[in-house]
Amino acid sequence: MEHSEQEQLQHAYAQLLEENSQLRALVERMQGMEAMLRDREARLQVLLDQLPVVLLTLDREARITSATGTGLRALELDESQMPGQSLHDYFGTVGEDIPVITVYHRALNGEASRCEFEWRKRWYEASVQPLTDSNTVPVGVLMLMTDRTEQRRLQQQVEQAQRLESIGRLAGGIAHDFNNILAAISGFAEIARLNLEADHPMQSALQQILHSVSRGSQMVSQLLAIASRRLITPRPTDLNTLIRDHLPLLQRLLGEDIEVQTHLMSNLGTVRVDAVQIEQVLLNLAANAREAMPAGGKLIIETANYTLGADYSETHWSVQPGDYVLLSVTDTGHGIPPEHLPHIFEPFFTTREEGTGLGLATVHGIITQANGYIWVYSEPGKGTTFKIYLPRIDQPAQPPAAAPTPTHEIPRGHGSILLVEDDDSTRDAITQMLIALGYTVLPVVSPAEAIEQFERQPTAFDLLITDVVLPQMSSTELTERLQRLNPNLRVLFISGYTANAIAERGELKPGIELLEKPFTLAQLAQRLQKLLTD
Repeated sequence: MEHSEQEQLQHAYAQLLEENSQLRALVERMQGMEAMLRDREARLQVLLDQLPVVLLTLDREARITSATGTGLRALELDESQMPGQSLHDYFGTVGEDIPVITVYHRALNGEASRCEFEWRKRWYEASVQPLTDSNTVPVGVLMLMTDRTEQRRLQQQVEQAQRLESIGRLAGGIAHDFNNILAAISGFAEIARLNLEADHPMQSALQQILHSVSRGSQMVSQLLAIASRRLITPRPTDLNTLIRDHLPLLQRLLGEDIEVQTHLMSNLGTVRVDAVQIEQVLLNLAANAREAMPAGGKLIIETANYTLGADYSETHWSVQPGDYVLLSVTDTGHGIPPEHLPHIFEPFFTTREEGTGLGLATVHGIITQANGYIWVYSEPGKGTTFKIYLPRIDQPAQPPAAAPTPTHEIPRGHGSILLVEDDDSTRDAITQMLIALGYTVLPVVSPAEAIEQFERQPTAFDLLITDVVLPQMSSTELTERLQRLNPNLRVLFISGYTANAIAERGELKPGIELLEKPFTLAQLAQRLQKLLTD
């Protein structure tokens, strides 16, 4: 009996030891799970601390039970003050069609969903899940809100850039065709004036035609600037000098009730730009500022050296990190409504009854052609700032080129000219102009016909006049082939726009003579005299 009891005690003790071992293993597993949960919680907190997110939990009465995430800082909210407050306190009353409220109620019905919404001037994407009890009954809602503001801004910048690029291509094509029409009108009008007596009654009408051609040419010039296809002659430039030289003109444009202030950095870097185009930028921005300040105000022009880093390019699509010169133009006017800001650089967009809508579009085209960037910041009632970033170069500034001396004389000449122009009206008008100036001219339509004529008598022509854009062959290739046959051949390019191999990226290469359409009889005569007498 004693032996049997002893065996039972030993068996019970062994069983207790085994149960204790199992209990210890269970405790260790629980401790491991707790450590794993703490580790996961720590990792989740790290993510919440690094990502622009807000994590909310809510009960069935739409009360916030917890709030965390670095995204709260952008909203200027305190996570300790949010619990206990209602979701409706932040987004709207019950019954309103508000996306975040709608997905909350869906989650209470067991449906996970997503939505996008605007909150305190920022855009969020919300992922909403139901919180359930052990019986899978929804007892609350988990809402993860990710800040998509910067991505949305970048997308808007991309869409705007694509829109402006397509409009620019359209504008460039229209400008080219329109310039050919203007060239023909101008040429025939000038020929008619030459063939009439000076006191003929039609002289006045023809002068009005030429005046209208000039106005049309100015508008086409703006379209070419919008398309970044306008002929430019950039040189290393000091923006401070350029601004100081134009201050009197800007003040006259603005009027006496607008004060012009300048803050120009003393050791400003050099930029490579066309000074005439930057002058147009300043005048257009000043004209816009004047319209925004009908009761007077201030126009503040600032310059500074700036380095744009990768962080800036992350929030400003297409910007290349590097060293820039900043040109900032600020007015104290009525500002630009937010709904208008995405469209202000689009051609023909204007809110003024008498505006053409080309001013800011021209500015954008000029800055883009200079490989720069322009951004606008505006608040209604507070004013507008245009910030222009132009690439800084390591070269000393050059003085501006001397303006040509105007002359009313039309020099006549002599020589044989081969004219290549595929537009019939333009070719006929230029032919008549050349004959009127005393030259012998052979007009042809295509490069193939030009080569055929030239191969027959390569030394018979003193000058080649060719449109830049030709069918079948580029004007560069045509010129090279003809100059191999006659190295002494002089060349004058004519063009309605400059998106071509001759004016690479809109820049006129040294030694290339290019005359923009439409041109006057005097301009053509002076250019021919220069080419054939040098």
